[in-house]
Amino acid sequence: MNLERIKYQTCPYDQEEGILLTDLEEVIPETDDDGNLQYYCPSCSNTFTYCDCDYQDRR
Repeated sequence: MNLERIKYQTCPYDQEEGILLTDLEEVIPETDDDGNLQYYCPSCSNTFTYCDCDYQDRR
């Protein structure tokens, strides 16, 4: 998996850059119980999830 293209996301709390949480070897991304990627924002010290899905398309 190429983590470079998903390494950063905007934090919903302060709009700063969040960093993808991974295992120690930075190979496998951390996910929540629903399989969404988890990020950490060093600016506000919050952890947040990111889902690249469009909920309007779900049926």
